[in-house]
Amino acid sequence: MQEQSDFVAGGPGIFQRKATGLVREAGTLDVLIYNINFVSLGLMTMLVFLFSTAFYPGANLYLTALLMFLLVIPTSLVFAFFASAMPRSGGDYVYVSRVLHPALGMMSSWNNTVWWFLYGGVPSAFFAQFGLAPCFSTLGQMAGIAWMQDLGVWFASDWGTFITGAVLISALVAIFSRSLRLYFRIQNTLFIISLVSLLLVAFVWLTTSSDTIIDRLGQGLGEATLRGLGQAAAEAGYTTGPFSLKWTLLAGTWVYINLVFNQSSAYIGGEVKRASRLQLWSMPTAAALTIAVLLVLLGLGDRAVGLDTIGQLAASQGLTYTQIAAFGSGSTLIAFFILVPFIFQSYTWLPGQITNASRNLLAYALDGLMPSALGRVHPRYHTPVTALVLVGAGSILALAGYVWIPVFATLVGIFGFILGFMIVSIAAIAFPYRLPDVFESSPVNARVAGIPVVSVVGALSLVALAIMAWAFLTDPSAGLNGNPGLILMNVLILLSGLVIYVVARGLQRRRGVDIAKRFAEIPVE
Repeated sequence: MQEQSDFVAGGPGIFQRKATGLVREAGTLDVLIYNINFVSLGLMTMLVFLFSTAFYPGANLYLTALLMFLLVIPTSLVFAFFASAMPRSGGDYVYVSRVLHPALGMMSSWNNTVWWFLYGGVPSAFFAQFGLAPCFSTLGQMAGIAWMQDLGVWFASDWGTFITGAVLISALVAIFSRSLRLYFRIQNTLFIISLVSLLLVAFVWLTTSSDTIIDRLGQGLGEATLRGLGQAAAEAGYTTGPFSLKWTLLAGTWVYINLVFNQSSAYIGGEVKRASRLQLWSMPTAAALTIAVLLVLLGLGDRAVGLDTIGQLAASQGLTYTQIAAFGSGSTLIAFFILVPFIFQSYTWLPGQITNASRNLLAYALDGLMPSALGRVHPRYHTPVTALVLVGAGSILALAGYVWIPVFATLVGIFGFILGFMIVSIAAIAFPYRLPDVFESSPVNARVAGIPVVSVVGALSLVALAIMAWAFLTDPSAGLNGNPGLILMNVLILLSGLVIYVVARGLQRRRGVDIAKRFAEIPVE
């Protein structure tokens, strides 16, 4: 890899410089955990127990989890195949712009980047709301320490959430600016620590009787709360019903918003070692491992307390599964090792959002679609510092939006991601025919009955994405149902990428630069 000094006047007449300045330093464990973290073992489980159990009458959550896995895998494989064939930073921007058209590449990728900016506030807020606040409130209550309970209340407040999230975003930007290698060392350590929480939840639910857990919940929450649980849950919107395939599918929106991002490492493709092999298996493996954990915890939670009871507690009390297990343990020490390590699971979308968005900005700049400043890579640290700072600032603004503007607290943007992923799936179908030389020389050039496997996978992904688009448009909890304005907003954000491409192409033409030549080749490493 070359350093920042490699800026030349169009390089060999094509790109802004001869190399990105990034270095390949992400190894096997780094990439696997990076993808698992963007799915988030703990966060996905929390959202399922908090929402899917509470507001989807007749849903079979075991079937929900399996259906979501089946619907995600084709899209996961699309990204895995592309990341193996074209291991460059920028993910779907590179794939679509080279296979279909640069305008479509900008549409799909810019759409993702915008939503990563807008949703930068969500996991940073979760850090306070679902990580720190339940930890201090529950431990304070169990130990009888008033200041801990008060601190938990502060973390859950608007200003507590904003300040805590802003500090987290700033810290991550500083770490990423120093080196991706540094982040991976921190990531891997905290991931191992965070697994203690999941293991102890499983232990408590496996070894403690239902009656004992209920009794301990009564002691923690108050007997009056448990006696009035059914009525309070019903007033909060909790209902039950016979098995419903529709609600089983709709309940999966809370699984899907996590699981579909198992392909996060595609966006740092230029920094992954042995990318052609590693990217191919790490993405679907991350999805499979995460769903396996979810199914195990669903089964244990059902055995220990019952999913109906968990749903009632979630609907009426906003109680997370970690709090249920902590109270159910009857031990402040065990509760400590459930709640504290979970803090490191509560925000794990955020690092991927910051990193991936910054690599997209870098890729745009290298192709001449964004200001060259966004393409600058630090000559010593090999990181796109300017892009990272911009993403960090945008994430802090988005955090303020999440805290004080209700629309940002919905799932409306996932529909936008789905639209973008549809374009990537079409590119996968066309890949062997549009770039035959790249396809044939890649590790993913397999055929079945003469048909390229990547094309088949792309078609299956398109079908799966259409199903999930229907789910998000139908699910009343997702925020789009009955709200055409938000649907239009998703479409306009997608189309804004086209506007950026047209404007940038025009500006470059005035400078005598034909950027079309850049899209005829795979980007520099």
